[in-house]
Amino acid sequence: MRIGIDASRANCKEKTGTEWYAFYLIKALFKHIQPQDQVILYLKDQPIVDWGEMPVNFNFKILNWPPKFLWTQIRLSLEMLLKPVDILFVPAHTIPIICPKNTLTTIHDIGFEHNQSLYDQKDISRKGLGKNFLNFIVRLVTLGKYGANEYDYHRFSARLAFKKCKNILTVSEFSKKDIINTYKIEPERITVIYNGVNTDKFNISVKNDLTKIHEIQGRIGIKPPYLMTLGRIEKKKNSLGLVEAFCLLKKEKGFNDFKLLMVGKPGFGYSEILNKIKSYGLEKEIYLPGWVADQDIPYLLASAEVFLLPSFFEGFGVPVIEAMAVNTPVVCSNLTAFPEIIGSAGILIDPYNPGKIAQAIKKIFEDPELINRLTQEGQQRSKIFNWDKSAKLLSRIIYSL
Repeated sequence: MRIGIDASRANCKEKTGTEWYAFYLIKALFKHIQPQDQVILYLKDQPIVDWGEMPVNFNFKILNWPPKFLWTQIRLSLEMLLKPVDILFVPAHTIPIICPKNTLTTIHDIGFEHNQSLYDQKDISRKGLGKNFLNFIVRLVTLGKYGANEYDYHRFSARLAFKKCKNILTVSEFSKKDIINTYKIEPERITVIYNGVNTDKFNISVKNDLTKIHEIQGRIGIKPPYLMTLGRIEKKKNSLGLVEAFCLLKKEKGFNDFKLLMVGKPGFGYSEILNKIKSYGLEKEIYLPGWVADQDIPYLLASAEVFLLPSFFEGFGVPVIEAMAVNTPVVCSNLTAFPEIIGSAGILIDPYNPGKIAQAIKKIFEDPELINRLTQEGQQRSKIFNWDKSAKLLSRIIYSL
């Protein structure tokens, strides 16, 4: 059997959520695919990340001929037409329009269907004539239903997946129910496979490596005590509300020395977030280092006083599990998948109320027993989620097709 996997997202140097999902899940599949089956990992360019020792039946195939835009819909589609595979797995919801009948994809969440204002409307093509040409082609092919922008591409990709995929994977029971209710999809076509946590990097021993922690803190330029969030700095992650909550917290007795570390690439609404920080006079209190090397993240998480993720919408929320794995208390949103994922191992708050976020942080520092409970429960909760278990479930689906 020939199994194709879109590994293009996993091959990014500066990975975020879906890129890490693709990378860890593909690597975990190495030991769950039978040796007589051939696995083809499709890439846009030559491998630039360390894939480790790959089984002999796993091989890369580089699809790097022009055009460079719409790689999935043009290059991967043509590959499926000329050299089809028996099964195709796409770790994110953008499948090629030409694909085998046994196609699987992961739809992490469909937040774009619920709140358009949290998603960017910018074009996916470059500026100039190419931008106008691509928009014209997309409008023509879709009979005017979609344009060449990120929001429309999300919607188009999801509907294409539901139309063509044999099985849809998602990362939480919340997302499964949301997909069923929104698109009226048959429940038996959707399988929940939780995300995992890389315990080689995120584990309790990290907290004790003070030399490494101090070295990384010095390089970033931040001194404890600090609070931390991880993910794109954008409206969807409620970065504006977090800044406001931090401003309120700084007015409380005992929190004057605290800093806020916001690790992640700029996202939709970033300039508005910067303006909010400036309006509160917090330029020296809030650190925005951008993307940080993945090997540094566990140490920054472990030395944070509290990890915060008050997002408006998440299909899972991997960083909360990573924070729990290094024994850092978690405060996150009480919406979407968070209650399912963290259970009672963190403090759930209303993300639309910055005052509640600030109160939750203050509550943790006023109650040593609460800190102890959150770290102990968080440590146990994080052990539920692992990539090997996820890959094993995925392999069962692959071999059931």
